[in-house]
Amino acid sequence: MGAPLGEKVSKPGRVLSDPQQAGNLERSLTESTAILGYSVYEPWKKWLIVALTSLAAMFSPLSSNVYFPAIPVIATAFSTSIERINITVTVYMLLQGLSPAVWSGLADSRLCGRRPVYLACLALLALSCVGLAFTPVDAYWLLVLLRCFQAAGCASVIAISSGTIMDIAAPGERGIFLGVSSLGAMFGSCIGPVIGGVLAGRYGWRAIFYFLLAASALCFLLELLFLPETLRAIVGDGSLPAPRWNRPLLPVLGQAWREGMHDGKSSELPRRTGPLDFVKLFTHIDVCLILWTNAVSFTMFYCIQTTLSPLFLAAYPSLTETEIGLCYLASGAGCIVGAPLSGRLLDISWAREEARVKREGGHVRKEHARLSSSPIYWGLNTAVLAAYGWCVRFGVSVGVTLLLQFFATCMTMCIFTVSQTLLMDLFPGRGSAVGAANNIVRCLLGAVVISVIDFVRLAIGPGWTFTALSVWCVLTYPLVLLEWRYGTHWAAKRKST
Repeated sequence: MGAPLGEKVSKPGRVLSDPQQAGNLERSLTESTAILGYSVYEPWKKWLIVALTSLAAMFSPLSSNVYFPAIPVIATAFSTSIERINITVTVYMLLQGLSPAVWSGLADSRLCGRRPVYLACLALLALSCVGLAFTPVDAYWLLVLLRCFQAAGCASVIAISSGTIMDIAAPGERGIFLGVSSLGAMFGSCIGPVIGGVLAGRYGWRAIFYFLLAASALCFLLELLFLPETLRAIVGDGSLPAPRWNRPLLPVLGQAWREGMHDGKSSELPRRTGPLDFVKLFTHIDVCLILWTNAVSFTMFYCIQTTLSPLFLAAYPSLTETEIGLCYLASGAGCIVGAPLSGRLLDISWAREEARVKREGGHVRKEHARLSSSPIYWGLNTAVLAAYGWCVRFGVSVGVTLLLQFFATCMTMCIFTVSQTLLMDLFPGRGSAVGAANNIVRCLLGAVVISVIDFVRLAIGPGWTFTALSVWCVLTYPLVLLEWRYGTHWAAKRKST
């Protein structure tokens, strides 16, 4: 893809041959860049685009977690064991990790773009929900197959939303936008069990898929009407018109070119992409470090979510199923606080770095600007995990355990926002590929750990289980420090080859 902001360019799509000249221009661009100059979208339009992408991203974890409370009911309806129904959860997680590998290449391609992939994913999700709602109870194989299609449809939107933010947001404002965008994904995982429990308990398991059908269809309609194409290889900074077939029906957010704002800027030259474009990212050591540390943090979140119900039933037997479902809202509150808070702090840190560059010269230290707050996030997360496990073990007040759950989720969101923002800074123009790589690592690691966490919990108890998880975090954090120390060197070496 052509050079976005901060890359070595003289004109859109033209690479400078003189490294010294390119470096000077890069520093000049970084210092003089105004946030509003990165794209033609006004702030309120950017926020609405972020809101639309966040809404779409919510369906991946929502479709997964809303299903959990209905597993016993579905097992009874299909006259099979819970273990066999759990296979539908396993295949969902596998497709959740693998499907973005295909969609992300299309989303980064000039021949397709972001908007068609959003619509295709939501349409596939809605159609799979129709099939699931009408699946005969003697067709277990169809249930498994349709769950695969459901995951393939909804899981990829999270990865694509990262690319959308990279299209419209300059580095100095990406933190807050990414933090808010990730709210949808995380909040969906928290409210899913509550919604699923209510629907399955009152109206039966098919009601879950009717709900997902209605919600995904509404989201599809909103994207169809309002979401503009943002891929910079197609629309440049937003001032160029997308092909007619790739425009919103109501161009409220994508009408800059209609208003005479097109000033002749050419779109960035497209970079060759493919369905396995994200695989190339794993050849870079700094990317592997960031992806692994982020996946470890997210695995901690998965462990809390999947063990909450059995742990709370054992520790607090007076709680009803509905009350336990409501306990998931503590994690939702952690998402709401952690994502925008860390995003705002990232933007402040970036502005501080740019101010230093203006005073002292040099260039923005991306790793320093993004990772400077990581010791606080990792330190609190490690301490909270161990405390949470022992509080549940000894049946400490449910309010205390929910507070610890809130802080654990809050810190997880902070770590995720830091990691994702740094990856977007390191690989401009490859937002969807970055999101796909991030998604596959955390989903596959989470699937492996979740498959054994219950056995570990039953063997050594919740106290030692979460202590072991906190030790894992302690052993992982030096990898963050390694990226902080040597990341700039690795990035410079990558650009020179």
